[in-house]
Amino acid sequence: MVLDPSRYQDRRTWKMTPAMLRARQPFFKMNMVGLGVLLGVTGGVYYYTYNFLHKDNDFEDVPIPPIDEKELQKLKKEYEMHKANRDKQ
Repeated sequence: MVLDPSRYQDRRTWKMTPAMLRARQPFFKMNMVGLGVLLGVTGGVYYYTYNFLHKDNDFEDVPIPPIDEKELQKLKKEYEMHKANRDKQ
């Protein structure tokens, strides 16, 4: 059969036997240290990449044209109307 249990598994529950748990016990701490190192390196790479990509401002050198006071008042009025309509819904 394909899923024949080994000597280190309980044949009814498929859980590890006490012998297998004792055999794995000396390696647990180093496995956790290795996991921590791998997670730390992966997290560091993601953190560095995220910070590197988000400090670039492509439109910093594009001048923003000045806006007329009349146009500003018109835009504010449109915004307030839109906000009032959105709040009603």
